[in-house]
Amino acid sequence: MKNPKAIFSVFLSLALIGLCLFVPGRAAAQDQIRRAKIFEDTYQMISDTDMYGSFYMQEEGKPMPDLRVIGAEMMNEKAQFSDSDLIYLSKGKADGLEIGQLFQIVGLEGKVPPYGTVAWRRARARVIRLDDKVATARIERTFWPVRIGDYLLPFDESEGEVGKDTGYDQMDPNATKRGQVIFIDTARLLSGPGLWALIDLGRQQCVQIGDQLTIFHRARPDLPREAVGSMIIIDVRGATSTVKILSGRDAVTIGDEVQLKESR
Repeated sequence: MKNPKAIFSVFLSLALIGLCLFVPGRAAAQDQIRRAKIFEDTYQMISDTDMYGSFYMQEEGKPMPDLRVIGAEMMNEKAQFSDSDLIYLSKGKADGLEIGQLFQIVGLEGKVPPYGTVAWRRARARVIRLDDKVATARIERTFWPVRIGDYLLPFDESEGEVGKDTGYDQMDPNATKRGQVIFIDTARLLSGPGLWALIDLGRQQCVQIGDQLTIFHRARPDLPREAVGSMIIIDVRGATSTVKILSGRDAVTIGDEVQLKESR
């Protein structure tokens, strides 16, 4: 019969080896779970589409550039142009344009007195051929169809915003910057999460990209306001900003009040 003490020693040794092998793995797994828990509400709040396909306010007194789309290869067959279409520009080699230059195409649509005119970022295009007074460009990325007469601005690479929606249930009692929604997409009378709007807060009020605001409704001017949603600033101009609606329990309409949650 085998020695019970020897058998016990063997089992004890195996148990100790198992602990050495599995405890670090378990600690690593727990650390991964903990990290996942920390970041589970973090996401890309400002995307490429928000930065390059949204609208902004072209404010009164600020002229648009004089570089425009004056024609297109397929202009006799269609009035709107998109990815891979060739377009012709109002300037060329004599005006300093170069092969490979990348431009953002912007179209103006609708005035919002007294602020200015809404400018839609439609697409981006790259110069592929130059004549003295005309350039040919190929549309590389379309967010909205390009039209003859649209304007071209130098394309600036921007960074998005990673973070999390801070919601609309709690308000910073010290937040004093207030404004209102002055524009939503004219195709919609209401707006909701993922869509854009314009508000009357801008650089003059010291707001910046990434700031979050709470949206309020009033059933009547003499009744208390109620928090109904959250939004984030994705573009800032002098007196206006473009915002993206993050979340809400009701649709957003022109005239809704907004209040900055806190300065960053």
